[in-house]
Amino acid sequence: MRIQFYDRGSPQGKQLFSDLQYLCRRLQIDYDPEYIQDMSRVYSRGIQGKSILMIDNEVVLVDKYPPRSELEKILTDYLD
Repeated sequence: MRIQFYDRGSPQGKQLFSDLQYLCRRLQIDYDPEYIQDMSRVYSRGIQGKSILMIDNEVVLVDKYPPRSELEKILTDYLD
């Protein structure tokens, strides 16, 4: 599972990434999530937003910061 989080360094984005790291360890996901501040990489694909979560090259969240419990559900859906 490839987890990429694009964010410009916002406080909400940093918290979401921290939650992602915690959940990846807890769920024993082998792949560490990536924190990417180069937004041009997603903008070139036609995706716009201040923060973007992608899992396996699929856009999952744009400018949303769900609680850890909801984020865990999202990750487990991709594990199945």
